[in-house]
Amino acid sequence: MQLCCILCKYLSLASYALYNAKQMVAREVPSIAILASGSGSTAEACIHATQNGTLNARIGLIVCNRTPEKAGIYDRVSRLNSAYGLAIPVIRISGTTHPGGAGGRGEQTLEEAGAIATEIDNAGCSLVALMGYMKKLRGPLLDTYGWRQGMQSVADVRMLNTHPGPLPQTEGLMGLQAQEAVLDLGLGYSAHTVHTVTEAYDQGMIIRETRVPVVPNDTPESLFERVQAVEKATLPEVIGYCLAERGLYGDS
Repeated sequence: MQLCCILCKYLSLASYALYNAKQMVAREVPSIAILASGSGSTAEACIHATQNGTLNARIGLIVCNRTPEKAGIYDRVSRLNSAYGLAIPVIRISGTTHPGGAGGRGEQTLEEAGAIATEIDNAGCSLVALMGYMKKLRGPLLDTYGWRQGMQSVADVRMLNTHPGPLPQTEGLMGLQAQEAVLDLGLGYSAHTVHTVTEAYDQGMIIRETRVPVVPNDTPESLFERVQAVEKATLPEVIGYCLAERGLYGDS
């Protein structure tokens, strides 16, 4: 009886130690904040990547500036939360919810930027990824996470943007507009480009450009479809690379 009690106590301590070890590993996985404005298909690709071992990170927060009626990301993430047993929050922060310090057309308000920066900090996120986020960043968000003078390498990256075209040829263009420019310019290729985020549109340091060749009879729509496929396949890898260069994987 006494031996049985000793064994039970030993097994309980071992189980507790294993539990603590797993919890420590979970806490050490870097957390990512996503800013998005639309359907959330790119965010979905990254969530899948965190679950299938492609990306050693977790999604700690998603911020959307649009309402659930106008952005599919809320329902999409809800389904993924149910499928994977996750609890990724999607919160709305916009110039309507935080109107103070209004800027120009398409820009964040200063209050909005500050609220987003606070939520990212509270969530303990190590990296911010813009995935189809349609607003120009300002103030506290840029000051805290943006690419600033004196930064030189990927090890300095705290915020990145995914862009559907080669830069600088498609600066400031989105989606189909970028593909129209590619075809009009006769470049012979489009691209999925990941770059750091500065005050000006699409002028940060390029982290990676993955080219997508133009094929005969391409239309903006057909080219954009292939660019989006490349984006979803390569973005998780680029995010992992940035996290590794930041030294956020410890000794692994």
